[in-house]
Amino acid sequence: MNKYIKAVTAAALLCLVGFSVPAQDGPDVLRVAVPSRPPGLGNPYSSLPIGAINSNHVLYDALTNIGDKGVILPALALSWESSGDTAWIFRLRPGVEFSNGELFTAQTVVDVITYLRSEEAAGYLIAGETAMIESASVIDDLTVQINTNRPDAILPKRMSFVYMVAMEYWKEVGVDAFGMEPAGSGPFKLKDWGQKTGSYVFERNHASWRDTGHFDEIKFTAVGDVVSRAQSMLSGQIDLSFKLSLDLLVDLEAAGFNTVARPTYSIGAWAFHQVDKNSPVADVRVRQALNLAVDRGGIAAAILSGVTQPVSQVATSDVFGYAPDLPLFDYDPDAARALLAEAGYSDGLELRAIVRSDPSVPESTLIYQVLAQNLAAVGVEVDLNPIPGTRWLSMYFSGDWSGADILDTSFNNSIHGDAIRSIETASCLKAGAYFCDKSLLPLIEASNREFDPVLREKKLQELVTALHHNPPAIYLFPYFDTLAYSPRLNTIPMTGQRVDLERITAKK
Repeated sequence: MNKYIKAVTAAALLCLVGFSVPAQDGPDVLRVAVPSRPPGLGNPYSSLPIGAINSNHVLYDALTNIGDKGVILPALALSWESSGDTAWIFRLRPGVEFSNGELFTAQTVVDVITYLRSEEAAGYLIAGETAMIESASVIDDLTVQINTNRPDAILPKRMSFVYMVAMEYWKEVGVDAFGMEPAGSGPFKLKDWGQKTGSYVFERNHASWRDTGHFDEIKFTAVGDVVSRAQSMLSGQIDLSFKLSLDLLVDLEAAGFNTVARPTYSIGAWAFHQVDKNSPVADVRVRQALNLAVDRGGIAAAILSGVTQPVSQVATSDVFGYAPDLPLFDYDPDAARALLAEAGYSDGLELRAIVRSDPSVPESTLIYQVLAQNLAAVGVEVDLNPIPGTRWLSMYFSGDWSGADILDTSFNNSIHGDAIRSIETASCLKAGAYFCDKSLLPLIEASNREFDPVLREKKLQELVTALHHNPPAIYLFPYFDTLAYSPRLNTIPMTGQRVDLERITAKK
């Protein structure tokens, strides 16, 4: 099936090789294809700022930034330090101005946090991700104290995804109007949302503290499917494209484009509804058996071209808290059958799985099918039910899986490069928890109270190890980002997991 799909996409692309439509934009416009528009347009709190290319990265800044291997970098905050168990002091960058002329001060931080704690913001994902923040207070114009309702050793990492906005303007015009005409401190600002054209354009923000490279404008075009994104590059309409399939990367590279495929900090998985005591997956032996039944090595070689390697824990090797000594789950169908028989399922069992019809990785649909085949080989029949992402989100956060035993999901460490987020996701602490091992709660609390990074890493590794032996999911592979870019561009610069669009330059 994979070879057939590759042949079809290759044929479609080859029809366009050698046929180039002249660029309609000037040489100082960077043209980027993305899968969709930002869900809240210019409202940075309507979604989490994940993905190698995210337009909010150039509109806004946070107090901190996350670099390679989860290192915390300064952004709007130049330094920070803990003040007791439940407070952090941040010293802010002076002279920062939003694109509407409003100044960034400690009061801005207080106003942003106050908003995220308000009832109006309660439905945003970012409000849940910052639920440990209780309040903030001004010490002086460039110093702010952030208070937490419990000790939180990684608050500076969490602040990397809380974008700062011109809050006086926000309060004056309201959320919807701000989304249409946003004001941030990033290197670009909105020129036109292009609601009639399908492309939205950002122009250079000369007031920004962040330097920009060659381009005066960035033109984002929402192109829904991967083949169309590749075709738009071959036709000369796009310089940089994101989220392409691995097959298409091979074809684009053959046509002279530069390509990148690299693993992220997030791990794809099939989560178990362990809290449903009537489900077979409530039994740890069943969960271990299903992990042993999956041929991860075969999938990595045949479908993923070796770009990413199997994992058997909630953290990748670049994430703080990764346990390097943990073994992978071997592909061992006989051991899987033995565990299933021990659990009382020697005659097999049936499970219902819900998967996203619009997955994060284009190859996911093929992987789902192979997983179902692997499980069927040990007597586990899986009923696959694809649903759109919007419905999937509702199930994930509510915990109501409509009777399913398995939910396609991920352990997402990309936001701050720290294993605690995935650990808390696979715990009783998650809203709509699907997995709950109460014995882990004291260990989670202890890790959040530990401010010594060496000691904290050991505590995280203990938790990661526990979640290996008592798996909350079928562990699969780290997600990976794929990019392709025009020969007219120089090497694509990245900080941590994100592309620095403002630093991209064109060849002379």
